[in-house]
Amino acid sequence: MKTVAIGVAVAAALVSTSAYAQDIVQTFNGPRIELRAGWDNPDIRATIQDNRNRVSRSADKSGFTYGGEFGYDYSPNNKMVIGAYAGLEGSTTKACGELYGEDRLCVRAGRNITAGARVGAVLDDKFLIYGKGGYSNGRVTVDYQDYELILADENFGHNFDGFHVGAGIEAAVGSGVYGRLEYVYTKYGRISAETDALNASLKPTRQQVVYAMGVRF
Repeated sequence: MKTVAIGVAVAAALVSTSAYAQDIVQTFNGPRIELRAGWDNPDIRATIQDNRNRVSRSADKSGFTYGGEFGYDYSPNNKMVIGAYAGLEGSTTKACGELYGEDRLCVRAGRNITAGARVGAVLDDKFLIYGKGGYSNGRVTVDYQDYELILADENFGHNFDGFHVGAGIEAAVGSGVYGRLEYVYTKYGRISAETDALNASLKPTRQQVVYAMGVRF
């Protein structure tokens, strides 16, 4: 009887350990989808240069970003996580100001597409600290009006390729639900335009602090 009791106890411990290990794997493992919202701060540096002068202005303004992301995470040893993701975001941010003489330049941040990878470490089975990085494609709408009639008025949208890096912390809430807070910095490429008298360029960057809620399935 004593031997049977010991065997039952050992079997129960093994089953409990196995279930516990399975819970750990499922915590940060598998496909996921999330909604995201937070602080958005694009910075647009515009430069105009003629034969004599070079004027550079940087305009940044805070706004609200919103969107979603889906991805897949793999936890090979319950201590680290390797994952890939793709996302789509919108923004309410718009900034206007004077650039050169009596003119007005308004820049509005549009949609932002991201795709990349992340690597993280699991803490206490319920928290994940990670770093991320990858490709970004952001759209910027520019409205330029020159009241001195030196340059033609312009209204156009342009897609900027770039890259982003970031870091965050993710917490498992339960039943496949998670929440996370992250910081992301994005650097886009530059566009330039030339006339007979002037050379103009735009170079955008972006900072974000985003909170996300998601579910694994």
